[in-house]
Parts: sequence; C-alpha cells; structure tokens
Amino acid sequence: MLLVALAQGLALLFLYRSVENGTWPSESPMWAFPLWTIAVTVPILFLLSLENATRRRTSLLIAAFGAVLAVLAIYTGWQAEPQGEFPIHALIFVFAASTGLASFKALMYLQQRATQRPMSYEGLFSYSWRNALTFALSALFVVVFWLILMLWAELFRAIEVDFFHELFREDWFHVPVLAVSLGVAIGIFRNLIQVIDSITRLLAGLIRLLLPLVIVVAVLFLLTLPIVGLDALWSTGHGTALLLWLLAVLLFFTNAVYQDGRGEKPYSLFLHRCIYAGLVTLPLISLISFYGLWLRLDEYGWTVARCWAFVVWLVLSLFAVGYVTGIVRRHDAWTEELARVNTGMGLVILALMLLVNSPLLDFRKISIASQLQRVESGEITLAEFDFWYAHNELARPGYLALEAMKVQLGDSDAELLEKITNPAPIAAGITAMSADEMWKNMSYRPAGFEVPEGVRQKIAMESYTLYHAAQPVMIRTDLDADGEYEYALIQIQDGYIYHAGIYYQENRNWSSVRLAHRIGPPTGSELVDAIRNGEITLRKPRFSTLVVGDVSFQVIEGDAPPQPLPVSPDGVN
Repeated sequence: MLLVALAQGLALLFLYRSVENGTWPSESPMWAFPLWTIAVTVPILFLLSLENATRRRTSLLIAAFGAVLAVLAIYTGWQAEPQGEFPIHALIFVFAASTGLASFKALMYLQQRATQRPMSYEGLFSYSWRNALTFALSALFVVVFWLILMLWAELFRAIEVDFFHELFREDWFHVPVLAVSLGVAIGIFRNLIQVIDSITRLLAGLIRLLLPLVIVVAVLFLLTLPIVGLDALWSTGHGTALLLWLLAVLLFFTNAVYQDGRGEKPYSLFLHRCIYAGLVTLPLISLISFYGLWLRLDEYGWTVARCWAFVVWLVLSLFAVGYVTGIVRRHDAWTEELARVNTGMGLVILALMLLVNSPLLDFRKISIASQLQRVESGEITLAEFDFWYAHNELARPGYLALEAMKVQLGDSDAELLEKITNPAPIAAGITAMSADEMWKNMSYRPAGFEVPEGVRQKIAMESYTLYHAAQPVMIRTDLDADGEYEYALIQIQDGYIYHAGIYYQENRNWSSVRLAHRIGPPTGSELVDAIRNGEITLRKPRFSTLVVGDVSFQVIEGDAPPQPLPVSPDGVN
C-alpha cells in the first residue's frame, strides 16, 4: 500500500510539473485527461480495497474499471481541444465529479465481486459506508498533517530559519509526501473497521431520530402547497432544486435507517406505519419537481445544468417509485424490497455516470443543439443567443458552434461578430431584452433629456449584457464641473444594482468606466424609491485620491478619517 501511495505521488508530481512548465502531456488534453484520471482514481481504489485474500481478483477488476475510465477520459480530453481556445474549468469539474461518483459506486460492487460471494445489499451497504468514512477521515488526516507542517515551517521561520518553509513548499517534497500520508491514513483507518462501523451506527441512529421530522415537513409542505399555489414556489427561482433536495433527504434518510430492511425494526409498528404512509408522497413530490423542470426547459431549452437536473430527478424518481411500489405490495413488510431496489439503482447510477462522459449522453452537445434550435425556430434572435455560455461552459461543441456562426456572418454584422468573438456573461435568472426594449423601459433623471447618439452607440458596442436588467435608469449630470454633461447608467434587477457605469466625452470620443457601488440589498428598495423620486445629488469628496505609481487609494466616505503618517524629507514613508 505504501508503494502504491508513493507511485501515485510521483505520478502526480510528474503531471503537476507538466502543467506548471507547459510540457507534455498538459499540452495535449487527450493524453492529459486519461493520465490524470488513472493517477488519481486507480491508486485510491487499490488502497481502499486491496486484501491479501483477494489481491489478484481485486487488481484485475480495478484495472478493467480504470481502463473504462481512461477511454472516457480520452473522449473528454478531445472535448477540450483545440487547447487554449476556450475555458475547460466546467468540463474538468463535471468530469471529476461524475467519475468520482462512478468510482465510489463501482468500488463497492468490485469489492463484493472480488469476494466471490453472492451479491447482497448488506455487503454493499457496509462497503459503501466503510469506503466513504475511511476516505473522509483519511482526507481530514492529510489536511491536519499539512497544517502541522505549516506550523513547523512558520515556527522556525519566526526565528529566521527558512529551511523548512522553503522545503515544505517545494513540489518535489509536498506532492509525494501528501500522497504517502493519504496512503498511510487509509491503511490505518482500514484496520479500524470496528470504529468505522461504530461511526456508521452512530450516524444511522442520529438519522433515525430525524427521519420522522423530515416526513412531517414533507407532508405539511404538500398540504400547504394547494393553499398558496405553485406560483409562490416557482417565484423563488430555486423551487425545483428545493423539491429535489427534499426528495434526496427523504430517500437517503430512509435508506440509512432501514438499510436492507431485514434487520431489527427501528421504530414501533405505529410509527413505522406513519413513516411509510408519509413516504407515499414521494411520487407526488417527484411530479411537482418534474413540472418545475419542464417549465424551465420549455421556456429556455436544454443547458448542461438542466440536463444534470433531469438526471438527478430521474434517479430520485426511480428510487421513489421503487419504494412506493414495495409499500403498496408488502405494506408493513415493504422494507424487504429495499435491498432489491437499492442494489439495482446503484448499477443505474454507475451506468449514468459513465454514459454522461461518453458520446452517447454528452450534455454539451445536447445543450448547444437545443439553444441553436431556439434561434432557428425564431424563439430568440441570434443577438440574444448566450455566446458567453457556449464559449465558457460547452467546451468543444460550443466552440465549433461559435466558429460556424463567425463563418456564416462574415463581415455582414460587425457588432454581432464582436459579441461572438468576445462574449460577455448574462446574469443568471435575468431575462434578456432587446436594445429597443431597454431604451423603451428607460427612466430619465431629470426627465425629458435626449441621450447623445455617441452614448447610445457606446452602450450598444460595450456589451449586450447591458440589455439584461428590468429597471434601467439614465442620469444626466456634470460630475467633473467642466460644463459638459456626463451620463450615468444604472440598471436594477429585483432591488439589486446589476450594472452602474458613467459615460463621458474625451477628445470628442465617448468613453465609459464602471461605477463602484455597494451591492444591495440591504438598501435595494430604498435605492429604487430614491431614483424614482429624483433624490439625486452630487457630493464632493472630502479627500483627494492618493496615487502611488499606477495604484489609486481613495477614502470611502463613512470610514474613520486617516491618521497623519510621518513623511521623510524625500516624500517617501
């Protein structure tokens, strides 16, 4: 196990340095992704599962699974090419999260298979909790170990001994050392099976106390919903997410309490019946959450986030239907169906996590196809297309779509071409409006002035994200007292300042600069009222701006006045 941990540390060091130095394989994503995947996942799977009695079978199974992950990583790496043309942070995060979950689910099945015993949910349940707690405690050990090293370095640095501070920050030292420390920690905690099982029983006991409360919350919520209506839920902007969280908590708590359903009954017969009567509401919660998903999908089309939301909904709904089917069929003995449902659903989750990283279920391709279809159908114009999302979140499919748009546009629309080439983000949950709609909704303070055409052109060229706020306000004022007007644009969305900028004339050309402001609330509604009532004034600053080189220091009004500092004869503190 120590050799495996050391080999992992050296492999990670090699890959880390390739990123730092810009050398192979970091310059080739189709090589970098599979190598990183193997270096991270395979050694940890070995460390968590190797047993003397099953070493050969376990090694073969993990090697086979590692090969599957490597193939999927090659495809994901291909999605990151051409390298450097678009951000891949979202691509990396989704791949890491999905393969991490796939590895967690696969490991318990591999461990069960390696023992050559019949597949049982009791064994899968034990392996899942042991693996999760062992890895979590080991990761915590590594964090504490690193903090101790930092304390060691800082103590000696305080007495002007910098050797340890410099040593511990060298990548050739801390990368292998931390990898070995993780391997040591896993080895230690794996030998404390009784302690791990005791923690599992403790957590199950705590969850047993909370499950009835969660059932009561779910039932009361569903009884209240017809009174207030679904509109109140959807108006929050995250109603569907809340419902999915409720479903997930109910299912997880039920699974943790009843386990395979064949052990000692955790509740009295009366409370047991109340529990499964409450669980009958699971499909209803699932239907309401699906309705919320469908509303967003019908209005805005598919995105990667909505694809994932649908996958989460599908998994939770299948669990819910399986549990309720057992309740209808077996009544008081419904928990005996848990083992069958949970064992099958574990394989479903594993398959889904692998498929989403393959060409068969590529959410990025689904998303870009859906958004382009909205343009083709006339639902939105090309100018309203979210170019920033395609560029930053959809990796290669988004990049290819934007490149095709550039070729199709050519030189026919320079403004639109600029938006595609240098896309800007659209704030989440803010509905797009056209330029005409923005100017139609514009409020003017003082009322009745004309905005110079140069200002309008500057706003149009600057960023089309300026067309994504509900309450635009244009203020005409002379900020620098030079006899020429400046124009401040403030855009408000739900009481928040979405954008604030000043447009001023310099050498007969219009320029702009963003205005610093406090993000509201706490005074968002008061700000809206003040703008509507024309409570707009100018206040000269008490302190001038202090400029040191290219850095400006400005006193924020309301702060305590600065104390005078001693200044040397040459003017330098």
